[in-house]
Amino acid sequence: MRVLNGGSFPLLRFDRGERFPEALAAWCAETGVGGAVLLCGVGMMADVELGVYDGSAYRRRVFPGPDEVLSLSGNVSMLDGKPFVHVHAVLGSHEFEARGGHLFGGTVAVTLEVALRITDTPLERGEAQGAFRPLQAPKGDIADT
Repeated sequence: MRVLNGGSFPLLRFDRGERFPEALAAWCAETGVGGAVLLCGVGMMADVELGVYDGSAYRRRVFPGPDEVLSLSGNVSMLDGKPFVHVHAVLGSHEFEARGGHLFGGTVAVTLEVALRITDTPLERGEAQGAFRPLQAPKGDIADT
């Protein structure tokens, strides 16, 4: 992984063979990023596991690919003291079909370029509500409205 542009809006390039979003979580841990918005991402991935939440559990499916990454969006927050990357993805197959869902993981096939906006304060995952843990600001930082 390479940082192509630093500061609060880093552009990150993940290379062939890297696991995503695990590599992003590792970079966030190494650099102390406790909150970020994943603005966009494009590239190509293989062996991508996507999930669709039905209200109580995820239905998961692996797409061997490689597939074009048409879009990535999500966020980084802290969960149990470690960076947690919550990402949704849209993939495009070589048959020009699109599919998407929650991205559990995949392997970068050529390159993956990701733009982040690091938040001024860390974000956290709240208490579990079934399989879901809601995103929240640290206690006392932002009032509920």
